[in-house]
Amino acid sequence: MEETPRVRYSVLDLQGGDQVGLTADSFPPKDVTSTKYYLDGLTRTLTTEVPRAQVSAAYDVASNPNAVSFITRFDEETVMVGYPKAHLWVEARGSDDMDLFVLVQKLDAWGTPLQAVTVPNQSAIAHDLTDHGATILRYKGSDGRLRVSARNLDENLSSEDVPAHTFDRVEKLAPEQIVNIEIDLLPIGLAFHSGEQLRFIISAANLLGTLMPGIREYVGANAGQHMIHTGGEHASYLQLPIQNV
Repeated sequence: MEETPRVRYSVLDLQGGDQVGLTADSFPPKDVTSTKYYLDGLTRTLTTEVPRAQVSAAYDVASNPNAVSFITRFDEETVMVGYPKAHLWVEARGSDDMDLFVLVQKLDAWGTPLQAVTVPNQSAIAHDLTDHGATILRYKGSDGRLRVSARNLDENLSSEDVPAHTFDRVEKLAPEQIVNIEIDLLPIGLAFHSGEQLRFIISAANLLGTLMPGIREYVGANAGQHMIHTGGEHASYLQLPIQNV
C-alpha cells in the first residue's frame, strides 16, 4: 500500500487518445497552474488579458437559446487537470434572483462539440443495453450551477480553486444590482491539441439534462433577462487548471 500512488487520474482526448491511470501525489498535480481566461462580451471570446471595454452579454430567459457562450482556440498542446471555477459579475433584469448553469466544452478545430460515451459492455450486444434500463454515461464537459441568492461564500472552507458556499442565507437581488459570484465546476482532465477550442456557456437552463433517465427536470427560478458583465471593473473570468507540459 505504501507504494500505491495517492492519486490516479485520466486525461481525456475525446478523439481516441485518452490517457488513463496517470499518477500524482496530489490533485490537482503540483505542476498545475490556475489560469484566468477573461470573458469578452464584445468578441464573445476568452482571453488571458482583461478586456478594457466594459460590455455585457445578455439573454432573455424565455428565449431559445437562453444562453451566451465564449470561445478560445489553443495554438499549442494544452492539458487541463483539476478544478475549473467561474467568477462572474451578473445582474437580473425583471427578477430578484437567477439560477445559472455553466458548462465547459471541448470543440474540435471546426467547432464540433466532442464527447465520450461509456457503456457497461459485458457482451457483444451493447446496443441492447438501453432496452433493459442500463445506464449509458456520456461525458459532454464540466458543468456547475448556482442560485445567485445563495452566493455567500464560506471563507474558512473556500480556496482559490474551489469556492464553498454557506447556503445559510438568501440574498435577493435589487433592481440594477450587479453582484459577483463564484461557481465551482466538476474536476476535469482534458487535452487540447493545436487548433482545438474550448467553449464556456452560461445559461438559464440545465445544459446537460438529468443525470439519470426518468428524473424530473429542474426548473430554475428565472424570469426576465440575465446580464453577464465583462471587462473593466466587472472582469468576469473562467479559471482553468493548466498543466505544464
